[in-house]
Amino acid sequence: MSKTAIIFPGQGSQKVGMAQDLYNESESATAILNQAQGQMDFDLLETMFTDEEGKLGQTENTQPALLTHSIALLNSLNDIKSDYTMGHSLGEYASLVASGVLKFEDAVKIVRKRGQLMAEAFPDGVGSMAAVLGLDLEDVQDICKKLSTEDEIIEPANINSPGQIVVSGHKTLIDKLVAEGKSLGAKRVLPLAVSGPFHSSMMEVIKEDFSQFIDQFEWQDAQFPVIQNVNAKGETDAKVIKQHMIEQLYSPVQFIESAQWLIEQGVDHFIEIGPGKVLSGLIKKINRDVKVTSIQTLEDVKGWNENE
Repeated sequence: MSKTAIIFPGQGSQKVGMAQDLYNESESATAILNQAQGQMDFDLLETMFTDEEGKLGQTENTQPALLTHSIALLNSLNDIKSDYTMGHSLGEYASLVASGVLKFEDAVKIVRKRGQLMAEAFPDGVGSMAAVLGLDLEDVQDICKKLSTEDEIIEPANINSPGQIVVSGHKTLIDKLVAEGKSLGAKRVLPLAVSGPFHSSMMEVIKEDFSQFIDQFEWQDAQFPVIQNVNAKGETDAKVIKQHMIEQLYSPVQFIESAQWLIEQGVDHFIEIGPGKVLSGLIKKINRDVKVTSIQTLEDVKGWNENE
């Protein structure tokens, strides 16, 4: 029997104008966009729609923007049924809303705080990330071990697809890897436009503050399994999910294993909801035989609603 998974993109998928086409055109999306604006201490909608002040790329703003766009799209879709849900890093919070673990108004506050803590964890220039292309995970792990010292580390952070592993750690080592990547066997090493060592053990410094913050919100058992970045398995227990969301800050995103686990459960249709097609591309690299649908715009929503 055919099964479906809804998946949500993470940081890097944001773009100026995101969700503007939904505003005043979709009643349910407009309600979500206004609700998010009401929870924020800055002009979220202006940042998403026009970004005249250049704030969208700042992680504390990017995170609520992406979550809001994904849930605005999701709520605009008629008759969308899913057996599983999964998100990449920040996108996992959209999957928690989709499965009923968190209320949207709580999730948007959580990701705003998450972004602030991540941005403030280290001064600019201390941490960074880079995408390593053309090597498998074992090779990347070996390179990271060779480069790391007692004082500085570099680690696999996003296990995205065969031949695409993102690493994270001290910027000095990231810069070294970017410079020497080809000689170490990589096809290319591309520095990412981020200001911190996300999903590396360095991020444990914000664990306690984040844990205390999320304790004030109500976490419910999932209505259908959420595939968690930390262990690449479906979870429904609220306590387990919450603990994994803390660990997610400083653990690698196991995207390949997560997608493979879903396919093993019988999922043959992945629906990516949010800006961009990054996850759709990764899924196709992991398994070419599955169906992938991308819903990014009002036009995509209308197309879905007309066909369902």
